[in-house]
Amino acid sequence: MSKASKNTSHRKLYTVGGDAPFQFVEAYKSLRTNLEFLSSAGNCKTILITSSVPEEGKSNVALNLAMTLTASGNRVVLVDCDLRKATISRYLRIPRNHAGLTNVITSKDEGALAAALVRVKDSGITVLTAGTIPPNPTELLSTPMTEKIFASLQKAFDYVIIDTPPVSVVTDAAVLCGIADGVLLVVRPGVTTIQSAQLSKKNLEAVNAHILGVVMNGYNGTQSGRRDGYSYAYSYSYYDEDKKGNDA
Repeated sequence: MSKASKNTSHRKLYTVGGDAPFQFVEAYKSLRTNLEFLSSAGNCKTILITSSVPEEGKSNVALNLAMTLTASGNRVVLVDCDLRKATISRYLRIPRNHAGLTNVITSKDEGALAAALVRVKDSGITVLTAGTIPPNPTELLSTPMTEKIFASLQKAFDYVIIDTPPVSVVTDAAVLCGIADGVLLVVRPGVTTIQSAQLSKKNLEAVNAHILGVVMNGYNGTQSGRRDGYSYAYSYSYYDEDKKGNDA
């Protein structure tokens, strides 16, 4: 899936395919390199992607990160844990009625997980969609079965990328922090406020999340006085443990 398509918010979905802007692809390669360095230095294979508020593009970031990691020879599974507003299946044109995470959690069939995994031929990534949208997402994600599913995925794949709802809106992301090795917080100029970013950081720290850094989504360098034209680029910055007590 290399061509851009529109989502319901009328924002174009760009992926790291052959027709993607050079700077866009390079930004994700830089993010991949940083994460691989972290993985080589310690256990950082299960990465949770969240944001402060909706419309910051976290699902787009999760998808492109998974594709970029796969391109370097890693076995990657992308799990849609946004059980309130699932978008990964729509992005990848996976039928809505295909069994997903919620169906595996509630199933008594031992082969349910393997049957639910979808291999995307174009990118090589494996996807576990959200499945049937439940009335109790937080409670469902808190079950021992959820931990068991992720333990199985961690054994079978090099990287597990988890797409979650915004951390300042619901507690789903916070619940999953115990499963993840690290968290990437997505922010978007014009959408994310300083206050919402600070609240997100506070909420993540409250559950002892390992914040790896911040991904700036939709940063347009041509509008900020830069001459390199890094429009649609994604920037990555390490989370400074020395400044953990300060505002984000």
